[in-house]
Amino acid sequence: MLDLTLFSTVMTLPVRGSHGLASIGHGLPPLLATTTGDLEGEAYAKALGLALTIIAIVIYLSAQLLGELSVRLGLPAVLGELIAGLVIGLSGLHVIVLGGDAEVAGWMTTIVQSFTGGSDRAIAEIFSGPVEVVLEDYAKIGVSILLFKIGLEADLKELIRVGPQAASVAIAGVTLPFVLGFLGLSMLFHLGTISAMFGAAALTATSIGITSRIMQDMGVLKTQEGQIILGAAVLDDILGIAVLAVAVGIAEHGSVDFGNLVSTVLSAVLFVGAAIAFNRFFGPAYMGFLEKLKNPYSVFVGAILFLAVTAGFTSIIGLESILGCFAAGIVLGDTVVTKALEEACEPLIALFSTVFFVTIGAKTDLTVLNFAEPESRAGLAIALFLTVLAILTKMAAGFFVFTQDKVDRLAIGAGMVPRGEVGLVFAGLGAATGALSASVNVAIILMVIGTTFVAPPLLRWAFSRQASVAG
Repeated sequence: MLDLTLFSTVMTLPVRGSHGLASIGHGLPPLLATTTGDLEGEAYAKALGLALTIIAIVIYLSAQLLGELSVRLGLPAVLGELIAGLVIGLSGLHVIVLGGDAEVAGWMTTIVQSFTGGSDRAIAEIFSGPVEVVLEDYAKIGVSILLFKIGLEADLKELIRVGPQAASVAIAGVTLPFVLGFLGLSMLFHLGTISAMFGAAALTATSIGITSRIMQDMGVLKTQEGQIILGAAVLDDILGIAVLAVAVGIAEHGSVDFGNLVSTVLSAVLFVGAAIAFNRFFGPAYMGFLEKLKNPYSVFVGAILFLAVTAGFTSIIGLESILGCFAAGIVLGDTVVTKALEEACEPLIALFSTVFFVTIGAKTDLTVLNFAEPESRAGLAIALFLTVLAILTKMAAGFFVFTQDKVDRLAIGAGMVPRGEVGLVFAGLGAATGALSASVNVAIILMVIGTTFVAPPLLRWAFSRQASVAG
């Protein structure tokens, strides 16, 4: 069986570099502690194990139930997983509490306490410490494996062919929401320059993980529209990093190093280009070598090792490590064992990507919006403005696709709508720098959730409309 603790250590994905992002992986030191308050040794280990078991049961049970409901309603299962996170997270039952000062539900601590002893404080520290670390790390594993598999499935010839089209969509998909968002937040809601920049920046990126998962569930990932969306989403993240670098630089230092900014963008473009080039010679040679080994798990373990090294290298050079995960899949794709490798990834995706999507919903605290408070009402108005603008500008970006081919521009625009985990990173950094008030921060999160919820039915409608027109 896979040693998950070791795997979590290897796959913790820091996002750092010239753009100023802090690490989003907490590492494992809290897990190595043997005492918490009045819990020591075996009692501590027993309490931690029981807490993780209860949370795992709640996560997978709620995700399965609501995912099944979503599928029966004709929607992707990922939507049910996001809703499950809302139900059991900060906005609901407090089974999962990630970050902030909120505490886990009292009945959770009572159950653990009844079997292991210890004070309420000691049990609460377990939930806010090592349990949170495990969930965050497993969520990173989930998005890593998901993007790795999507890279494996990417049709490189098609991606290269649609490169100019994807670039035109990406540039429009970043420019339109940022410019209109900044002007709207500054002129309509009178936000300061830095707050308006963060709010507008949060509109720029597209969630590769959520978009690709939805298209994968619908079976349209390998269509021309699907490949344009995938390529544009990758470029959106590269451009989004650049925009975020500007916002963070101004918020922290009052200025930005444009030399580092240009270097980051060029590094990202060259990195993806190198991955495509490596697919021609390194990928087949490496996978051929692994296939000749006698150990039946050599191909899978060797591929995961390459994924970990690539993600780590991406972080070292100052890029998003999730970009490295996608690139690793591109390098190892289109070989004699790629299909078997895709199938081997499925169990890990089922386990860990579920945690990833549930935790997105769990981190969202909708309870801070109180209609009785003027600041909350302003936050709701900003949330509505950002959500509508986020949808319309990305839909409009689909019509900027530069091609003579007959493609469904509406479907392409629909695929660019969800912000997902990328938008949450923008919101989190804005709050961390002190640039955003609580209500504006939640407004951004509501925009992220709104676009993520809108995307599945919007994509399904757009592609089904395309099929009906073709028929």
